[in-house]
Amino acid sequence: MYNIINFVISFGAMQGLIIGVFLLVKGLKLKQDFFYLALILIGFAALLGRVVAIGLYDNQPWFFNNLNFFLLISPALYLYAKESSGAIKNPLNFSSLHFLPFLIINLVFIVYYFSLKNPIDDKTYLTNIIKLNDRFSIIYFSIYLYLTYKTVRLYKSSYRKELYELLNKLVYNFLCFFIIWLIYVLAELIYFDYTMELIYYYPIMIIMAVTIYYMSLQFITNYRFLFDIKSITKRKKITLDETDGKNLLNQLTLFMNEEKPYLDGAISLTTLAGSLNVNPKALSFVINEYLHKNFNHYINDWRIEEVKKRLNNEEYDKFKMLTIAFDCGFNSKSTFNLAFKKATGLSPSEYRKL
Repeated sequence: MYNIINFVISFGAMQGLIIGVFLLVKGLKLKQDFFYLALILIGFAALLGRVVAIGLYDNQPWFFNNLNFFLLISPALYLYAKESSGAIKNPLNFSSLHFLPFLIINLVFIVYYFSLKNPIDDKTYLTNIIKLNDRFSIIYFSIYLYLTYKTVRLYKSSYRKELYELLNKLVYNFLCFFIIWLIYVLAELIYFDYTMELIYYYPIMIIMAVTIYYMSLQFITNYRFLFDIKSITKRKKITLDETDGKNLLNQLTLFMNEEKPYLDGAISLTTLAGSLNVNPKALSFVINEYLHKNFNHYINDWRIEEVKKRLNNEEYDKFKMLTIAFDCGFNSKSTFNLAFKKATGLSPSEYRKL
């Protein structure tokens, strides 16, 4: 039975590492946002590989057993959700500050290990360090998981449908993983004092392996990252001459005024471009170049203006603020409040009292 489980875990680690490295190289070369997904796969692969190595070799250096890859996985998920939305103009705007804890803490572990003359004498002290490391990891992971959730909700209208569904599933899977991981950490702290046998960690390791299988399958079937890499090219900036650009801008403004597509909470750049029968990249260029906004901000500004019209209309006095916001295309209270404050300098309730 254990041999089968070890095979599942080992195969997951190997698959995650191979695909992760492949995507890492391609992501850097093409400056694509799936570079961050590569870091997630590599991080999970390292966690699984570490467990396999512990099972095979008894005398592992303690720092190897406690290298913290959660500090790599957490910000990678958040940055992928943020950059893949298209809200950032420059592709692969690598934010190294998010990964500093991963580099610093693991480097401290390694340096401290090699500076010890007799690690056995410091077992109690090392256990306390591990406890502190686990607590910090939980806090760090939970913060980035929340930030990822908020980002996915905030940029919902900017994602492709398939990508939005994938991100939702990843957030849900990471939440389930976080809850199970938290149970393990509490069990170690309260009952086992970090003496729990390795076999008890197999369930969570299998969950990680399944997550890797799922992510790899998504890459292969939906995004052709492996078998059709030629279809992935560098993002090209489409430019239009001044006449064509202004004509498209006028066409867009007229359509927004007459059809009010922004009232649809699921509107995306692709669907709006389809309604205008233009290239999505050309539409994005016009919004960025002439209005100095990204698509998400552009749509939200129209929604804010619609909200303001209704707040100034006595017929809507009986409606709750959130009802008006949702009717105008917003999907969450936090997104609405943030956009309204940014556009008017006032909160929705303050504006209504004017």
